[in-house]
Order: sequence, then C-alpha cells, then structure tokens
Amino acid sequence: MLAEATQREADTRTGRVMCHIIAAGVRDILTDHDDDPAAPFGAVLVEVVQYPSGTVQLTGTYWTADRSAGQLDPWSVHELNEWAAHLDDDNGHVWKPLCELISDENDTAVYRFDLVRAARGPLDIVELPAEPARIQAERDRLHTALPRPWHTREILHAPDGGIHAGEAEADHISVDVMAANGLRVAELGASLEDVEDQHERRSVLDGVRADAELIARGPQDIAYLLSQLAQAQDLLSRTQR
Repeated sequence: MLAEATQREADTRTGRVMCHIIAAGVRDILTDHDDDPAAPFGAVLVEVVQYPSGTVQLTGTYWTADRSAGQLDPWSVHELNEWAAHLDDDNGHVWKPLCELISDENDTAVYRFDLVRAARGPLDIVELPAEPARIQAERDRLHTALPRPWHTREILHAPDGGIHAGEAEADHISVDVMAANGLRVAELGASLEDVEDQHERRSVLDGVRADAELIARGPQDIAYLLSQLAQAQDLLSRTQR
C-alpha cells in the first residue's frame, strides 16, 4: 500500500509539473519568450490528443477567450511535445479534469486543455532550501565542468554495422552529448532491433533524443536558474531591510 501511495504521489507531481510546463510553453511560444510576466498572448485553451498508446501530444491548435482559433509554430510544438509526452493515464487524474472532450473515436481522444487552470493549479514540488553554500557548490560544479555550450551528436546504426541508417531501418540509436572542446560528456542509446511498431519506434527515438538534449542544455539551464535565484534573493534581502 505504501508503494502504491508513493507511486500515486509521484504520478500526481509529474502531472502537475507537466501541466505547468505546457501552460508556460504555450505562453513562451506566443510571446516569443518575453520575460515580462504581463506580456499579452491571448491563448486560454490548447488542443491535445491522447492516442491509443496513451501518449499525449499537442496538435498546435489553440483558442482565445472568444474561441477564435490559431496555430502555434510547428517546431516549437514539437519541442513542447517532448514534455507533453509525460502525460498519460497514470497521471490522468491531474490533467484530464482540465480538459473538455472534443471527440473520442478509434480510441483517440481529442481535448481542449485549459491553460489558465493549468497555470494556476498547485505544483507541490518538494522545496529545497536555497542555502548559499548549496548555491555556491552548484556554481563551482558548473565552473569545473567541461566547457559549454554542449551539443548532441546522433548516430543511427544499420543492422549490417553501418552508421548512416534511416530511422525506419536502424536497429540502434546512440546520441553523444559533446562539450565545446570536443570531449564526450555522456552517451545515450537504445536498441530498436525488436521494435516493429512505428509509433513505438518513434517514441523510443524521441525519448533518447529528448534525454540527450536535456543533458546538453542542463548546464546553461542551471546557470540561468542560479542567476534568477540570485536576483530573487537580492530583491528579497532589499525588501526586508
């Protein structure tokens, strides 16, 4: 029972975090990542689809308050869908109540996802104390890490041992995370040898690529968050004087 409760809590947190990320992501796409919290963007609903496999993806369609429809940039939607893919039936108790069902045919459900409620919903992430020593330790690790920016280098391996296979023919994918000086930071990979279903194959490929990009962007993202945290702490200290 404890294990089930722990898993339920983990699923709930994952669902809440992904809902926030989707709401923030749509806002960033429509405002071109404007840092001003008051920047207008208009979207209140976005279309999501849950496929028979359980995977959830945005289609790119959104609606304003008066139900006028618009389309998000396809490439930006592709990036946001790397996060949306973490929504599924296990955390459906979090995100489905934020949805209005449009259609449900052939085991494929289409929803209008409420961005406003998603953004205002509880997050309930475990909060870690922002201790100066901890922040400095993170800065030190960034300073001693391999030089940035990091990038990814992908290889699709063919069954005959070649390294230039197409996605449909590849039996293995490997993605190296490379530092600016050419040294390898990490190597990720997955076998596709027994994956015949094209949707599952796509899911494996996208998953490995997304994980590699998460590692590659990690140092820059951490540096940005540390700078934001420093600014917030500075503002807090000045307001408490």
